[in-house]
Amino acid sequence: MTVGQGERLGPDFARVWAAASVSVVGDGVRVAVLPLLAVAVSPTAGAVSAVAAAGSLPWLVFSLFGGALADRHDRRTLMWRTDAVRAVLVAAAAGWVFLATPPVGVLVVLAFALGCAETVFDNASTAMLPDIVAPARLDAANGRLQGSQVIGLQFVGPPLGAALFAASAGAPLVVDAASFAVAALLMWFVRARPAVPARSGRSMRAEIAEGLRWLWGHHGLRLLAVELGIAALAVQLATSVLVLLVVGTLHAPEFAYGLVLAAGAAGGVLGSFVAGSLKRRLPLGARIGLAIAAIGGALVVTSFATSVVLVGGMYALGSFGIVVWNVQAVSVRQRLVPRELRGRVSSAYRLIGWGGIPLGAALGGVLGTAAGVRTPILVGGCLVLASLVLVPKLGKLEPDAR
Repeated sequence: MTVGQGERLGPDFARVWAAASVSVVGDGVRVAVLPLLAVAVSPTAGAVSAVAAAGSLPWLVFSLFGGALADRHDRRTLMWRTDAVRAVLVAAAAGWVFLATPPVGVLVVLAFALGCAETVFDNASTAMLPDIVAPARLDAANGRLQGSQVIGLQFVGPPLGAALFAASAGAPLVVDAASFAVAALLMWFVRARPAVPARSGRSMRAEIAEGLRWLWGHHGLRLLAVELGIAALAVQLATSVLVLLVVGTLHAPEFAYGLVLAAGAAGGVLGSFVAGSLKRRLPLGARIGLAIAAIGGALVVTSFATSVVLVGGMYALGSFGIVVWNVQAVSVRQRLVPRELRGRVSSAYRLIGWGGIPLGAALGGVLGTAAGVRTPILVGGCLVLASLVLVPKLGKLEPDAR
């Protein structure tokens, strides 16, 4: 993902991008190793699901606090200190694994603590980016960050984590800790020092409420959040039963499901390359409409698919649309939200998306059981396509979008 001479985003962004790229590989390693550790300690569905839930729960219960912290403190400092804390936590866990077998409770606490730290880091990162990247280049910057996330979390990290775990249970955690340490060092070298907002003297709760009111009071961003909630619920409706479609309905071997996921990752990487350049060619409404149509259309076609090849192709198309959507939505928020509110508004927005995920998974299971696994995929696709009615209003969020 090299950048041409005319598209340089500056040395500070290069450091942030490098830090994010290194750190997300470590995240991908941990995505693979924590379930494997849970199985090694207690080979039960309850143990694995408890660790998985502990890692996701912070986005529902701590995200708003993470956003408020990002608005209260110097974001660069908050980011490198958060990565340093994560490095220490994971290194301690690695030491425990090398010396003894940690109980499931320790893995649950570790997953929850790292999830809480992630909410702080990610909200601070989103809020900080407009301080180091010009508004016109935010799409390109976010595209590169999205690409690194897909590569690290889907292509590189999980296979590396599984391979390291086969050699030594503690080795993947050492790699994860090292990735956080390197990321912290890179963030420490970021030179931008934007002014820290003056303390308001208000409680954390009052500051969080201010961010929620601002998001809900902005008509365009409120619609953007509604669109996110619909998409998150609809996509999870489909993905919660996708493995049943591939392995059960289409009678494909298990490795075929892995190939479908790999195709999705490839589509996401392609989307990250394209998303930044789309701003120069299409207005915002067209970019958002393209993304939504790709996601919804891919789900509808998948619901009627009779071959794994078609499912893989549609998964790639849907992932392409998701990344393009993410880049447009994040960049628009970064341009429109006042600097002092970026962390809180970002956390409120993300909370809506994360809230749709468990709801979609639950509904997917219910619909799949009652009406067959193709039904939730079709319903999800129709929901996304129906949300195209919001595109004309969303396009007005950036009048000079070209």
